[in-house]
Amino acid sequence: MVLGKQGMRLEALKFSIYILIPVVASISFNNPETQKYWADYFQYLKFPANPNTNLKEQYEELAKQRALQKEQRQEYLDQMKRLQESAQKSREKSEESGADKKNWW
Repeated sequence: MVLGKQGMRLEALKFSIYILIPVVASISFNNPETQKYWADYFQYLKFPANPNTNLKEQYEELAKQRALQKEQRQEYLDQMKRLQESAQKSREKSEESGADKKNWW
């Protein structure tokens, strides 16, 4: 801990920050328009558009989309792995052929 005047100033600064942040947050987020904006932004409340909507079908569709995304992600990872292997082979070839040469021209 810092002693003297500088230590006191540091402690006062820390204390004021500890008090100021919750007070400012309470004042700013207590506004109904702000609450509505953030609730819409993060979509805290999500209801079906139509009361007759079949939620089971929606969940099955979402599950299919997730499975498709997972499959696509796996394909992408496989492609990247093959590309890395190809690049490694290319590097090894260039190192083997470059070992015989001492000059770049």
